[in-house]
Amino acid sequence: MSYKNRLPKDMNSSAKVRDARGFSILQILVTLAVVSIVSTFAVLSIHSTREQLRLQNSVRQLAGYLEKARLDAIRRHGNSHVEFTDNTSYTVQMDFAGTGSTTSTRTFPLESGVAIVTTPLPNLNFNWRGRTSACTQTFALQNSRGEQSWVDVSDAGDVTVDSTVDITTTTASYASVNANSGVQSSTIVTGSNVHNNTLDCDGVSADDGPPISGGGPGCTDTAAPSSLSIRKNGGSSATITVTVTNTGTITILKPINLNVTPATQVVTAGSTTSFTLTSLNNTRGTFAVNFATPCTTLTVLVTVIN
Repeated sequence: MSYKNRLPKDMNSSAKVRDARGFSILQILVTLAVVSIVSTFAVLSIHSTREQLRLQNSVRQLAGYLEKARLDAIRRHGNSHVEFTDNTSYTVQMDFAGTGSTTSTRTFPLESGVAIVTTPLPNLNFNWRGRTSACTQTFALQNSRGEQSWVDVSDAGDVTVDSTVDITTTTASYASVNANSGVQSSTIVTGSNVHNNTLDCDGVSADDGPPISGGGPGCTDTAAPSSLSIRKNGGSSATITVTVTNTGTITILKPINLNVTPATQVVTAGSTTSFTLTSLNNTRGTFAVNFATPCTTLTVLVTVIN
């Protein structure tokens, strides 16, 4: 006879009750909490990945049409055009039919949640050589999570994605040629030379222009300069001076790739306040920074360069 069978009947029943008890309420609550946390992180991860894919798809499609427009201009020995009509769509004018003569215009939307943050809205024209009339132009796109990606088009028509157009200066060395090999000594070149790959206009200097003045009753607020240039990824900084008419608070509205300090500032009537502006990443282009003063909004155009 086993030990359990030797137990009194009431003790045997008590053991069975304990064995059939299952999970406690506390254990079930802990399990549900863990499942909820894991599920939340999974949903957030899926959402983040989806937003990133939408951004990259929009950038790749834009880069593809820019390259197609450039090649079309060369093939037809004519012009093609790409222009953003608003923050979420752009038009492409080229020979879509491939007839070699007739051009048409089509509109292409960016994917949901993706918008261009370059200011003003860019437009680009390729001539018969596939070149542009502007210096390197940046098409910076941003998704709803604030992540950014960009397309660069150089004045030579080169299209790149999320990379810096090469403007470095390289040295080309020339080897000496033996005069006994039948080459005239007067044609022998020795030494080295420097080839400058710098763009036709480097964008280092910017026209500050007149300060932008605010309107409204008794409001003559100003921000100076109204346009400026800084280098990407913290390479340089700039100071913006805001003068206000009324007492209150200045708040800043800016794209995610720029940092302005202080972010808000309490001011008194007739006072002047300085703000420091820097770039936080490698995104380049022209962006609008808005200073909301007690009686108006002042806009400063910031160009981020190499």
